[in-house]
Amino acid sequence: MSDASLPSDPSSPLRRQLLRAALLAPAVGALATLPGCSMPVQVDGTFLQPWRSHLDWTMADWQRSLRLAQRLGCKRLVLQWSGIHGAPEGDWQLSDASLTMLFTAASEAGIRVRVGLPFEQSWWKAIGGDDAALQAFFADSLARAQQWLAQAPWARLQAFGGWYVPYEIEQYHWADPARVQWLVQWLHGLQQATAARGGDCAASTYFSRLQTTGRLEAVWASVLDQVPLRPMVQDGVGVAGAGNVQELQPLLAMLGQRGVAFDAIVELFRQLPGQTNDGTEFKGETAEPARIERQLAWARDSGAEHVLVYALDPWLSQDTPQAKALRRQWGV
Repeated sequence: MSDASLPSDPSSPLRRQLLRAALLAPAVGALATLPGCSMPVQVDGTFLQPWRSHLDWTMADWQRSLRLAQRLGCKRLVLQWSGIHGAPEGDWQLSDASLTMLFTAASEAGIRVRVGLPFEQSWWKAIGGDDAALQAFFADSLARAQQWLAQAPWARLQAFGGWYVPYEIEQYHWADPARVQWLVQWLHGLQQATAARGGDCAASTYFSRLQTTGRLEAVWASVLDQVPLRPMVQDGVGVAGAGNVQELQPLLAMLGQRGVAFDAIVELFRQLPGQTNDGTEFKGETAEPARIERQLAWARDSGAEHVLVYALDPWLSQDTPQAKALRRQWGV
């Protein structure tokens, strides 16, 4: 094992900024109340990535978001995380009142909520750092997650649909077998803590563009040998481009051979050119409908049990020309 610091994947921190940047564009408040019409597309679920601003959401805001998902046939919503520990502006968590409103709106819409654990902002630094920093992160973050889960009442609610580990697993940072084993042990601890509260546990994955000897399917084979996690496979097209789905074929083949149930995630955005590409800033927009249709076709043919999109709110709901074009295409 090397103690040299690893460079971060530029696409990785961007995944934390995508929806935050899009929140600058206003949502279409009356979207969920438009007259019904035939829908050319149906998706099984969507993500919702909350930020501190979501603490100000009223019941009407949650209902608007969930009704939009209902219009598209969604039966599942993944709450990306329940809060952020170590955020630049300070720690924050969605309040019990906010989560209660989310679950109430979800019940009204017939949607089950997969609840994300609080996200540790130091994840990026830890996985790019030396072995000691990584092991310290695993120990500290597991302890905090266990403490949060011990007090989390959400599994008792009818609309509860499981737990979500809010850290995407890629292959670049996990080329070293010892580090993979530490990752597996950490994920096992998180999964056991969620199982104690009731419900299954899922985690997302994507293919990193950085050159490495690590293989995504090998990382997941090690994980699945010891941890009953549900993989959620991101197409990665929003940042990496359409060719990224081809890089996922070895992983999909391995999951198929093992008979592992998984979900596919279609990204509805595209990163605009001219950015620093170092993860410090992001500018994006809703992707063109034709590109998204090709992604949906890939997802349906991938063997996934469910196809989710990332994410209806804001990439479909915001008041931009690109989002309007997608709404016209989808009949909402």
